[in-house]
Amino acid sequence: MMRANLDELVIVSCLFPAMRWSASVARSVLIAREGNVLRLYRMPMLMRLDEFRAEFFIAQLNHMEPHHLDR
Repeated sequence: MMRANLDELVIVSCLFPAMRWSASVARSVLIAREGNVLRLYRMPMLMRLDEFRAEFFIAQLNHMEPHHLDR
């Protein structure tokens, strides 16, 4: 498991746009998936405290809009 702050996670998502990001409910981790490769990152404290912000940030990492913001 790797540590990264929010800025570093954005940089990783820009460098590897094929990665699909998600959050684990059971553990406080972000999962970056590319094919058969999984990378686990410790979830930053701010994301653990605010579920809405976490979902919004993950949508940004995936380069798409969050589902609940669709019109």
